Amino acid sequence: MRIAVAAGLGGIYAVGYLFPELSLWYSLPLKILLSILLVVLAVLPRTLKDLAKGILLFYGINFLVAGASIGSSYLVQSSYQLDYSYWWLLAGISCALLIGMYGKDWLKERILPQLLKFPVQLTFDRNRCSGQGFVDTGNGLRDPLTNRPVIIAEYQLLKDCLPADFQEAMEDSRSQEEMLDRLSQSSWASRLRLIPFTSIGKKNGLLVGVRADDIRVSLGKNNIKHNNMVVGIYQDQLSPEGLYQLLIPLEILDNG
Repeated sequence: MRIAVAAGLGGIYAVGYLFPELSLWYSLPLKILLSILLVVLAVLPRTLKDLAKGILLFYGINFLVAGASIGSSYLVQSSYQLDYSYWWLLAGISCALLIGMYGKDWLKERILPQLLKFPVQLTFDRNRCSGQGFVDTGNGLRDPLTNRPVIIAEYQLLKDCLPADFQEAMEDSRSQEEMLDRLSQSSWASRLRLIPFTSIGKKNGLLVGVRADDIRVSLGKNNIKHNNMVVGIYQDQLSPEGLYQLLIPLEILDNG
């Protein structure tokens, strides 16, 4: 409903541009102010960072649609003089429809994984494991002892860092109860954590975790480091395509 109201207001504002007597309402400051109002109305951003992201997306999509409109008009004309025509409107509507139908999947599959993927290094004693981490805003798992956020890592990534008795318990146990019993008696019993979680079809699940000595996330020129954080062990693949092997809570990046 909020999006529909914001879209309606934006449409009314765009139509008003056709009336010269309303030119006072189309100065640059008022345009920027209206765009902020539309973003706030549509998505109700919780923080200034979310508001900034919303405004960037708003202008990015608008410029994309406008560019497609102008480009198509140049494409169908033989002269250098640009005339307003229905081609502008047709190209703009087509571009908006394509963004609406395919933009979400394209952003989700192509753009976001690259923007939200960072190299991660985990250290256990003298052993180090490295992989690609993906920022997961929906990861709400926390260490029950410290209430700090938990990183999720694939077992295959961590395997070479784990002691032999820990690996055997993870791989050879016939039930979760047997596995937990063997892990509690392993050489890494002091590092062991049991992390409660809830998912579809499983209300009271337990995820095995281990305490890492330090975790480093590389953000290009800067590195974020956390000591004594818990790493939850996921025994399957996090990404079917193998794009990443860890899930990083957003809180870790904010508080580095």
